[in-house]
Amino acid sequence: MTPKEKAKELVYKFDDAMEFATPQRFAKKCALIAVDEILHALEYKDTANLEELCFYEEVKQEIEEL
Repeated sequence: MTPKEKAKELVYKFDDAMEFATPQRFAKKCALIAVDEILHALEYKDTANLEELCFYEEVKQEIEEL
């Protein structure tokens, strides 16, 4: 994926998150997008360790429960 394609993808994801009317729901959706991006990046990082992945999976679960 090129940087331009990634930029478009991120803009689309955040634009799609705007469908949620309340600030709390919008913030939650944005936080989930950010954590998903971190998890995706860690999966492709040679030095990523299980501890990092587990931490961000737990963060994602906590956001979903808010």
